[in-house]
Formats: sequence, structure tokens, C-alpha cells
Amino acid sequence: MTRGLASWVMALAVASVATQARAEDAWLTSYADALKLAAKEKKVVLMDFTGSDWCGWCKKLKAEVFDKPEFADWAKKNAVLLELDFPQSKPQSDEIKKQNADLQQKFNIEGYPTIVFLDATGKEVARNGYVEGGPAAWIKAVDGLLAKKAGGAAKPAAEGGVEAGAEGWITSYEDALKLAKKEKKLVLADFTGSDWCGWCIKLKSEVFDTAEFKEWAKKNVVLLELDFPKQKQLPDDLKKQNQELAQKNNIQGYPTILFFDAKGKKVGQTGYVKGGPEAWIKEAEKAMGSKR
Repeated sequence: MTRGLASWVMALAVASVATQARAEDAWLTSYADALKLAAKEKKVVLMDFTGSDWCGWCKKLKAEVFDKPEFADWAKKNAVLLELDFPQSKPQSDEIKKQNADLQQKFNIEGYPTIVFLDATGKEVARNGYVEGGPAAWIKAVDGLLAKKAGGAAKPAAEGGVEAGAEGWITSYEDALKLAKKEKKLVLADFTGSDWCGWCIKLKSEVFDTAEFKEWAKKNVVLLELDFPKQKQLPDDLKKQNQELAQKNNIQGYPTILFFDAKGKKVGQTGYVKGGPEAWIKEAEKAMGSKR
């Protein structure tokens, strides 16, 4: 190896280490400090509940997203980074152990990695986890979640006086049936755990948030979200409706997607399908059959 090439390789290695060090330095470990900084900089707090030295999916998320320059640029503009680690070998202070355990219980964390977004008051505004596709896909999914939360109150649907939420999703079963009858469509009912279920979050980011799905849905179905969140608050009447529908339709897990006709008769069922909107729509149309 020539002296010039050796110097170039060494410089590249030093730059790589420096970049990694800067990425590590961006992560806080104090919850109180993170909230203070979020208030000061008018950002959200990104809490990463992780098992840094043993959890395979946590390591994938870090390597594929958090260690990338694209994520660093996004985080610098949008988020205060807070690592809440549950290692098996890496030492931690008793204070950090207690803080992390308390926050794990407070936010009902059941697996790793779980990413929870808070406003500066400590109120949860969204959550997700590992998303396949690198930093661009992960950032797109998160921006969609945060934009939905920032969207405010539900907006009325174009016709029928039915209230529709973000991206045309209705939460009232009766309203969905009425609109399905009026528009001669089926109801697509999404039984989901929007703020904790990893496969539900993947289905939303990979399919429901895409332009292809939205275009298809506009022509073919009335969208009904039947949510079973762990942190997000629902009105009592909505909780009761969703629980009764889950029991009536023998829902065993999330996500479960059922198709109803305008009379409430089940005509098909599907769930998460790998391959993005095209693959999912293909399976959905099979499930809908001649009723479509």
C-alpha cells in the first residue's frame, strides 16, 4: 500500500469513528433532561426502548436507521433523542436502571425495540418500532404518524354527514355501514392496536399510508378503524363499540382486516401481507370476491 493510499484509508477511518461518536453523543439518557430540551427547542422526544447488547431487532434498527446520516439530519431538525436501555451485560447506574424501569411500566412497553414519541409535557403522541427499508422508509413512517397527530380534530367526509378522521378513516361502525350503502361499497374494518402492535404499525406504514392504497380505497371501500390502543385515549362509547365488534367477530389478534357489506355481513378477511400495497390489494380483492 502506498503512503498516500494509507493516509487516505486512515483519514477515512478516523472520520467514520468521529461520525459514529457524534451520533452516540446525540442520545440523552435522562428523561428529565430530554423533556427540558424538547421544550426549549420545540421538538418531540424520541424515546428508544432498547436492549442494546442482546436484542437483534434493536441492533438492526440502530445499524439500518439510527447510525445513518439521513436519520441524524432528520433528528437534528425534529427530535430530542432519548435512549432507554435494558442491557444484559453493559453496566448502568442504579439511577438510570430505576428511571428506565419506571418509564417501561408507565408506557406499558412489552417488547424491544419500541419507539415512543412525546411532546415536551411528556404526553405520548405516537409510537412505532423497526421499519424495513432503511432511514428513508423509517422517516416516512414516522413523519406520517406525527403529521396525523398534528392534524387535529376529525374532518367531515365529503358526503352523508359522516365524520372521517385522518386519510378518510371512520370510527363509527353505524356511520360506516350507512356510507357503504350510499356509495355501494364494502366496509374495510381494521381491527388494530395502533400505538403498540408492531404488525399493525408495519401494515399502516407499508400499505395504508401509501398513495396506491388510498387511490384503491377511494374507489372500492369505506375505511373503518376499530382501535384497541394501550396509551391513546378513546371515548367510552367507542371502546364499547370496538370491544363488542371484536367479540362478535371472534377477533383473535391484530391486525385483522374484515370486509362487511352494507348490512354488516362479513364477506372476507385478511391481515398483514408482505410486499407493499400491490400485494396487499391483490389479497384483499381475493378476500372481497364477487362482493367487490
